[in-house]
Parts: sequence; C-alpha cells; structure tokens
Amino acid sequence: MSMRNTNRLLVLSALVALTCATTTATAQSARPIAFTNARIHTASGKTIENGTLVIKNGKIEAVGKDVVVPAGANVVDATGKTIMPGLVSAWSSAGLRPPTTRSNTPQRGRGGRRFRPSRGGSSGGATSNKAATKVLDGIYTRQPIFGKLLEVGITSLALTPQGGGFPGLGAVLNPAGKTRDDLALNDEAFVQIGMQRNAGAKKLLKDMFAKAKKVVEERENPPAPKKPEKKPEAAKPTGKPAAKPTEKPAAKPKEGKEPPTPKPAPKPAPKGGETKQEPKAAAPAKKAPPKKPKDPNVEIIADLLQGKRRAMVQISSAADLLHWRTAVDDDVKFPRMVVVTRHDSNSGTIDMVADHLKNWDCSVLLPAALSSLPRTQHLTHPAKKLHDAGIEIGFAIGESPPAVRNIFFSLMELVRAGLPADIAIKAVTHVPAKALGIDKRTGTIEVGKDADLLLFSGDPLSPIGKLEQVWLRGSRVESKK
Repeated sequence: MSMRNTNRLLVLSALVALTCATTTATAQSARPIAFTNARIHTASGKTIENGTLVIKNGKIEAVGKDVVVPAGANVVDATGKTIMPGLVSAWSSAGLRPPTTRSNTPQRGRGGRRFRPSRGGSSGGATSNKAATKVLDGIYTRQPIFGKLLEVGITSLALTPQGGGFPGLGAVLNPAGKTRDDLALNDEAFVQIGMQRNAGAKKLLKDMFAKAKKVVEERENPPAPKKPEKKPEAAKPTGKPAAKPTEKPAAKPKEGKEPPTPKPAPKPAPKGGETKQEPKAAAPAKKAPPKKPKDPNVEIIADLLQGKRRAMVQISSAADLLHWRTAVDDDVKFPRMVVVTRHDSNSGTIDMVADHLKNWDCSVLLPAALSSLPRTQHLTHPAKKLHDAGIEIGFAIGESPPAVRNIFFSLMELVRAGLPADIAIKAVTHVPAKALGIDKRTGTIEVGKDADLLLFSGDPLSPIGKLEQVWLRGSRVESKK
C-alpha cells in the first residue's frame, strides 16, 4: 500500500472516530440525570428526605420522594448528601473594577471572609442622576471573577450601579458567560436608587419623582388633539354676464369754458362674468412650538411608577428611611426591594422601622450577620425581627469567592440564633430571585425550572457541610483550579 493511501485511511479513521465521539456525547447529554436518596431543600416548600431529583435538557423534570427514575438515566447516588438551589446574588459590583493581583485578606469560618461593603455615608458614592445609564456598559469582561463566583455556587448574579440618587440600571448576569453578550441576561433588570442624608440628594429624589408623576399623568390622560381651523371658502363665480355700462350723451360745453377732459372708459369685463382679482399672498402657516425632548432619566422613573420596572432602594438604617420619607411622599409606590448594605446600630438598624417597611409591602436584603445595640456588646438579630414581623428577608452574599464560601457559615450562626433554617436557605435563593424578577426560572427546585443546583456533603448549614458540585442549567460546572 502506498504512503498516500495509508494517509487517506488514517484521515478517514480519525473522522469516523470523531463522528462516533460526537454522537456519543450528544446521546449522553440528552440522557436524563437522576439524583437518588438525596435530602432536597426545595426553597419552595418542605425539605424532602430521601428524595429523587430528575433533570433533563437543562430543566428539572421531576422531584419528590416517590419519583420513578427514567429508563436509561444517568443515576447519581446522593446518599448522605443535600441538594439545594443555586445561590442568587442580588447585590454585587463584581466586574466593575479592573482585575487586581493583590492576594486575598485573612479568612475566617470555612475559609471565607465576611462581606464588608462600603462604609462611606448612607449610600456609597456620589449622588447622580443617571437612571437611564446601563451599568453593563462599564463592565470589565476580560477577567475570571464571574467563573470563580460560579464555582463557589452563584448561579445567578446581579450587577449593581454604585452611588446615591439614581446611579443607573442594574443587570442580571449569567456567570458562565465569556463575552458581554453572553454575560447579559437582562441589562435593564432594575432601577438602582440610593438614599443619602444630605439636602442635595433629597432634593434630587423629590424633583425626579415629581417630574415622573407628571409624565405618568400625560401618558394616562393625553391631551385631546386640536381640531384644524376651517379656512374661509372663496366666492364661487355666478356664471352670469356682467351688465354693460350705460353711455350718457356728452353735455355741450358752455361758451368760454374748456371742455372737461374725457375719462377713460372702463375696460369691459371678461366673458362669463368672471372678474380677475389679483392673487393675494398666502398667509404663512403657523408653526407648532417645538416639542421638548424627553428626558430618558425621567422616563425610566415614570416606567417605575407605572409598575413596568422594579427597583433596588439602598436604605441602610432607620434614620435613612425617615430621611427618605421627608423627601419622597408615601403615595409614591413602585415594586422594590430595600437593600441594607451594613447594620448601622448608631443610626438604628432597619428592623426598628419594620412597620414602615410593611406598608411598602417589600422584601429586605440584609447582611448575613447579627448586630448590636449602640455602644454596647448586646447582640441583636435584625433578620429574625423582620421575619417575625412578617417581612420577607434576603441576604447579601458577597462579591468575592472567599465571601461566598463564608455565607453558609454566617447562615449557620443566624440559624443557631433563632432564624428558621428554611428561611435562611430561601434568603439566598428564592427571595433574591423574586427581587430580580427571575424567580419563574430559578431560585427554587420545582418542575420546569432551570436545573441550577448545589450538591453538598452533609447539611450546608452544619460545620461539616461542604460544597461538592455546582450544576448550571443541567450541566456540571468543572473547577478550573
């Protein structure tokens, strides 16, 4: 056999092998996956003991205690393990700063670090009026932070504009994305509003909401269109011939006087009785006053007041909320989640104004930590107090892998201090998903939703619980360490 024929056979063999491998991979990806004998935190109901969870084509196909494993499924024995929904981070600035090479700071708990957001003022950053500006426009995509956050359990991520006033539109990201388009699930997911305790910030809030109210009124009650003015009709010709002028005999001139100069005879009218008239110059048409261009920032706030958008309102203390009420009328209502970035005991923790929050009918995102009374070491539990008052709570997860790893240690502390375990799980899955408007596809383990799952050895809220696997839309996330 010649060398040329040998090379052809090698190429054909390689193509056949590649085709078979591709076909096998496709068949395997189409096979359902069944986790059996697992403890399942659904975040939508009771915890299922010794349950079965079936996923297919990236979706949850079945979940329950008596679920039958489909024929040909890839079975994963999850005895002694716990499955819960993927983490939903509703407050993060990951990717808004260029990557750095600094090493991590000392860790605590399960190798993690507490989430320590900005401590500057009521709302970090300067006050701005940029409600229509998309935060995604300032993202640094060429960095590994999103993949690292996915590896430690964040399957849905919000990107939050920073600053007071109206710093812009927040986004919901797919942490598995590599490009800007792949990252962006919704680049206008919510309007960010930051409360600051100064006259300028309060005036901005008051003026913007007042302008937005006027826009809403114009949208709901548009002015009636003006009727066009009727132009006077031109006189129609009669069609009768014009009367002939009668000629009088000229009078004889008196003696000694010169005869008067004869007047020129009038020109005969044209036949048909039509009289020629000089065309009058048309009056210039009145120009309508130019319409004022719409302010996109006001239009965004008007959408919010009409319930077409949702908002994240950063109010970090009881004092901040009281300042808000002096700037914004109570009748200004819109879908919102109140975000508390830190417990400020000196200005009053947010649970002190629970009655006002109940009137707003909103959830509250808190740091996953206990607080203390002013100038004392007496611990308080703002999350439990709000929960006991009937207010739905969520927790800020953090924006670095160490902070995310530590969230389960923090939740364990809160549960030991009296917060129900199922509420703690919902606070990092279902509640933030609702706040971001993505709860129809993720945040709980229910049939038809995306298979965004975390698999733990043991209980995630126990000291020995360890995250073993992360699944995003039915595919296992491989660690790149």
